[in-house]
Amino acid sequence: MSKTVFLLSVSILSAFASMQEPSAFGAGDLDAPNPYGLSSTEKHIVKNQKDIKRLQNILMKQQSVSEENRERLDGIQSILETLNKQVRSIENRLNRVSDVNKSISSLNKRVDALEQTQSENFEKIRTVLKELSSMLDSINEKYVDKEQFAALEKSFLAFKSSYEKFIKKGDLSGKPNSQVYKEAKKKFAKKQYSEAAIYFEHLIKNHYKPAASNYYLGEIAYRQGRYKDAVAYYKQSASLYDKSSYMPALLLHTAISLGRLGKKREAKTFYETLIDLYPNSKSAAVARKNLKKLK
Repeated sequence: MSKTVFLLSVSILSAFASMQEPSAFGAGDLDAPNPYGLSSTEKHIVKNQKDIKRLQNILMKQQSVSEENRERLDGIQSILETLNKQVRSIENRLNRVSDVNKSISSLNKRVDALEQTQSENFEKIRTVLKELSSMLDSINEKYVDKEQFAALEKSFLAFKSSYEKFIKKGDLSGKPNSQVYKEAKKKFAKKQYSEAAIYFEHLIKNHYKPAASNYYLGEIAYRQGRYKDAVAYYKQSASLYDKSSYMPALLLHTAISLGRLGKKREAKTFYETLIDLYPNSKSAAVARKNLKKLK
């Protein structure tokens, strides 16, 4: 009986041992997780496929870097808006506006540097792709998935194009002045004051609707609490064209700005001028109430 049990145990162990041995039928399978029994050419193919996957990982990392850059730019915009609010609440520190402008210039330089770095990275990846293409051409084409490589290169070029458009979206040189003016007013209406100011300054440099552009820049400064700048823009706008439909609002906001700067006598003069020139306007009604407070 013990001999029979022994033989049975040996048979079972042999069966388990045979299950652990690799099957010869799987040799040369390029799709296997760990291929074996490959020829020299097949080994090159496997290596090539790994290189393609590595490049795909590189592209994904570049896309991640681009997304981080986008978030950083959004963060910069948020910082600028916060600074403007602080300036509005602290009138005796208006001289800090020049410091804010220096910060903006510094940030623009950082963006330019970032764009240069990204451009260099793209060229390095392009060089690697070219080298990989040459290597693929040297292998038997029936073992090389050329379509996969073409799709990868196409995806890279599309990503590069979209990133360059994102970096250059603030360039207004290629747009007609009429279109820039419409977009500037839309941004102003949406309270996107920092972006709107860039558009109106561009229009002034191009001598397009300078009176209206100065008025809107005055409105932006007024709403941000930069009353000294607001008065300067309003004055420039009125000197260019004083028959516009926004003149009542311009005179009212000029008077309010002067009052908040402590120049009550000048503010009174503007309130009285507004009431004399536009007695039936809504701005004149506000001027009458504010004038009583000055007396």
